[in-house]
Amino acid sequence: MITHSSLRKDFRKLIVNPKGFSSVIGTTFMVLVMLVLATGIFLWTLSENTEYFQAVKEKNQLEADRLNERVSAENVNYTVSGDAVSVEVDLKNEGSLSVHLTTLWVLDTTIRKYGFNNTLNINLKPGEILPIKGTEAIKVVIEDADNAHVFSSWFITARGNAVPLEKERGIIVAQLAQGIGSLALDYPSFRFFTYATSTRLANYPDGNKDIAVPGQGTPIAFGAVLTNLDPQKKAITLNRYSNIWLIFPGAPGQIIQFFIVNVASDGTITTPYSPITIAFGETKLIVFASSSSSSFSQSSISSALTPNPAAVNLLLLGTIGTQDYGQNIPFVSLYVYKP
Repeated sequence: MITHSSLRKDFRKLIVNPKGFSSVIGTTFMVLVMLVLATGIFLWTLSENTEYFQAVKEKNQLEADRLNERVSAENVNYTVSGDAVSVEVDLKNEGSLSVHLTTLWVLDTTIRKYGFNNTLNINLKPGEILPIKGTEAIKVVIEDADNAHVFSSWFITARGNAVPLEKERGIIVAQLAQGIGSLALDYPSFRFFTYATSTRLANYPDGNKDIAVPGQGTPIAFGAVLTNLDPQKKAITLNRYSNIWLIFPGAPGQIIQFFIVNVASDGTITTPYSPITIAFGETKLIVFASSSSSSFSQSSISSALTPNPAAVNLLLLGTIGTQDYGQNIPFVSLYVYKP
């Protein structure tokens, strides 16, 4: 058995022997250095792993967000002035995430030239609808572009998605512009109205889609559904002189006018008249009811003209863009009966 005295002797010998003592100190120091290095490497590895997993998590989230973007771009219209292509479009965010549009690319497929606008800052909240029209139209420069060319285009989002703009509405405008003018009438939807009160239409907006109308001085009004198909895609504003006028072949020289009016959603005719604007591609029901263009008063067909057939003409006056506009549409025939 080793005694305490022998241990003390061995310890004194170790102290007396410098080489043995320094070996112990060196070994101890080396062990401490290795522990410090191992701890540092472990902490660095742990930190790198944490950053890696965080980066993977963020990338997966970004990819999930990118896949969940749902934006529609419809009713696109292109207008060219010089080399500038103006793009009008209706945007809708149909997803659950906000979307940031940064760039619009436009391809003139007729001459195979591209252009882009990367200065956009369009933010769409979930469910938001954003019409980009008129002065808000996005401009893209394409050399040698022309209104007669065919275009395609797409937005780029901040998450890297491409949002194609849906095909332009199929509107044939050439024959229209060279024929009767920029406003087109929907013939089947022509209608007339009776009155509930002296200033409120009884059956607005549906009316009676019939060519047989009451005479004998019965107050009535007419409704015409018009669509703006202007080739230059300009808005048309109708002034107070716009009217429907009836000619009676059985009573030569007899003309009755029904001037344009404003109508509220409940069928009430509001005064004074405020000019009605129809944007390009827009369809509106226009009501003609007044016997005067200066103030509202009910119009009717007198008993002297009952019964009788009548030729109906639509006389439209106002402005197209900043210019004066006038158009006459001989569009339907009526039969006036005795109620």
